[in-house]
Amino acid sequence: MHLRAARETDIPGIRDVANRSLAASYDDVLDTESRQMAVESWYGTEESSPGTIAEELADEDTIVIVAEDDGEIVGFVQAFVAGDSPRVGQIEWLHVRPDRRSEGTADQLLDRIETALHDAGAERIEARVIEANEAGVAFYEQYGYDPAHTRHVRLAGDRVAEVTLVGDRGPAASDDRTERRQTADGETVVIAYDESERGSEGPFYVVY
Repeated sequence: MHLRAARETDIPGIRDVANRSLAASYDDVLDTESRQMAVESWYGTEESSPGTIAEELADEDTIVIVAEDDGEIVGFVQAFVAGDSPRVGQIEWLHVRPDRRSEGTADQLLDRIETALHDAGAERIEARVIEANEAGVAFYEQYGYDPAHTRHVRLAGDRVAEVTLVGDRGPAASDDRTERRQTADGETVVIAYDESERGSEGPFYVVY
């Protein structure tokens, strides 16, 4: 098993792994048509789906690592670093081909992406998993990730619950996930750093 940074030539293999993994993990959430729509939306070619995986691979804040065995992509992890203070590493997807899930591939990918995110300056690492994927949630929990909050997101047109888990391994660990600030109008607000959305220049945090 060889782990390395993804290249544009890996996109077909990444698409295949994502399709198989989604079918196995979300068979009761996504039907075949919705799953294929999701894979095409996220992992289409640059020509057919601008702004997806081809551009992600070219984004210096995005990290995509593949697990390769005998020339085949058998798993991958996709994450990005955003924000200023704190710098947050967001694990968006970790997929392993269903027939290769008992070989420790996911464990190796998680370890490698955590190291890469820390090296990129992440002060905290978060992972997002669709709540219906109980095995996925349990996977992160066994490595010390704690569920922080649940929100509803659109997945291929369906509204599903997504869990954000916060890791406690390495320098990204932190119990201080909020910050109080005073606005120009003198109002005190609380910024929730564990509730974020990705933006073009950094994450958007929920403010209370």
